[in-house]
Amino acid sequence: MTLYVMVSQADAEEIVKLNNFTFAGAPLVITENVEGWPVYQGGSTKLSQEGMQHKTQLQGVLRDRYSPDAKVLNLAALGEDPVLIGMGYLEHKDRAEKTFKVLMTICDEAFPTPAAKRESVPSVTLANNNIDSVHQVYELAVTFPELKNLDLSSNKISNISNLNRWRGRLRNLETLLLNGNPIEADQTSGYQQELLEWFPRLQNLSGQQVRTPEQVAAAEAAKAAARPTPLPQGGSDFRDASGVASSFLTEFFPMYDADRAQAATKFYDNESRFSISVITHSHRNQLDGPVLPWGAYIKYSRNLSKVSNIPTRVQRLLKGAAVIKGLWATLPPTKHPDIKTEIQKYLVDCHPLPGLLDPTGQSANGVDGLVISAHGEYEEFDQPTGKTGKRSFTRTFVLGPAVPGSALPYRVVSDMLSLRAFTPLPEQPTQVPAAAADPKQQMIEELSRRTNMTAAYSEMCLAQVDWQFDNALAKFNETKVSSAWITTSHSTANGLLTHLCSQILALKPSSPLHERRYRMGCASS
Repeated sequence: MTLYVMVSQADAEEIVKLNNFTFAGAPLVITENVEGWPVYQGGSTKLSQEGMQHKTQLQGVLRDRYSPDAKVLNLAALGEDPVLIGMGYLEHKDRAEKTFKVLMTICDEAFPTPAAKRESVPSVTLANNNIDSVHQVYELAVTFPELKNLDLSSNKISNISNLNRWRGRLRNLETLLLNGNPIEADQTSGYQQELLEWFPRLQNLSGQQVRTPEQVAAAEAAKAAARPTPLPQGGSDFRDASGVASSFLTEFFPMYDADRAQAATKFYDNESRFSISVITHSHRNQLDGPVLPWGAYIKYSRNLSKVSNIPTRVQRLLKGAAVIKGLWATLPPTKHPDIKTEIQKYLVDCHPLPGLLDPTGQSANGVDGLVISAHGEYEEFDQPTGKTGKRSFTRTFVLGPAVPGSALPYRVVSDMLSLRAFTPLPEQPTQVPAAAADPKQQMIEELSRRTNMTAAYSEMCLAQVDWQFDNALAKFNETKVSSAWITTSHSTANGLLTHLCSQILALKPSSPLHERRYRMGCASS
């Protein structure tokens, strides 16, 4: 049996936590119905012939009630519409409310983008519909969130609580007509002032000017000035001397879009971990494009501020390439910008990360890896609705050495994907393109930073191993010692430095001679 319920977003986030719980001996499966309120027949994913006829009739009703010149959708006195009466859609209150939801779904199809809704339907009238609570027509605020003019005159709204369902919605509303409603007789509750707080751009209430455009602009400017000043954007910090992170990112994103199974097989192993965190309440950019549903992701979301159940947290932290591959196969198709040619659409940080578990088990102190944090956007195709839109994401990878014998020298140890509504990245300070930097100089600086050696000595060490950064670092770790320095004259050290540096990497770590020569070289430099 399938039960459909309509709840607020806040309630939905709590209800979805019951997914996979057992009730009356059977597991509950709770997911978001991305199609909206069901209008299909017999469980089929396609409308029946009768359903198509009804949809065509409803489209005709809306077509007759829309004025393209005045840009007004006239939904007044729906209870007297002969087509709706003939279809039996107004037999009782519940059916009438469901019919209104279906009408809004058809409007959403007719005006598929925010720009189309904003430009084509700035005004709606719902006069003479016996509405005693906007809960009955709540979907209007979802379908036309940027509505400017709304006529609710000659209904049965008696107090401010009848309008509460729209609190926080319709933030662009400029005109609201409540003439002929019982609420007009209420002179004590101060509902007018409350409506001014709910609808910050409201200027005309029931034919009376309650604010001027200048007052609206001044209030918005005051709110903007009161907001905290954002932290300055310093651009990315990308420390990738060996080129591992660059190679991984330029290959991973295209492969993830085109062949996720191959990406999981190539970069992940049996110990790799993956998780998704969905942030549904993030700020949304007001650019054209549909608002994509979260249904494909929410059941896997490991947002720890929302998911408090420990077994669920554990269950949603996936381990192993095979399991990760299986989950990826269920997620919607994506297309990331080309990171090579559209780097401005990414903000990427990369840092060395010591102390990772040694896959060979030889190092008790762990091994070095990289942590990469990539912020960006991608296009997504939502198959159930047929919509294409954008999301913003942050993906944090931890890369570490692979098990000996692997095709690659590294693997993905951890992959955390965080998703939110699309908003463009802030403009970054102008930086020197990565291609313009000298890769050898980068390696010298990074080796000096990691080992505390001077640039001259780091350059000699790298030259000895044909500028293979990992080999130079490995040799340094094999030969380093940690005891007192030997004092020697500056002239003696300079005389020995060139000779010693050319031999230091070939000496065995246990050699006393090696130990002394290493210290003398470092002391002189």
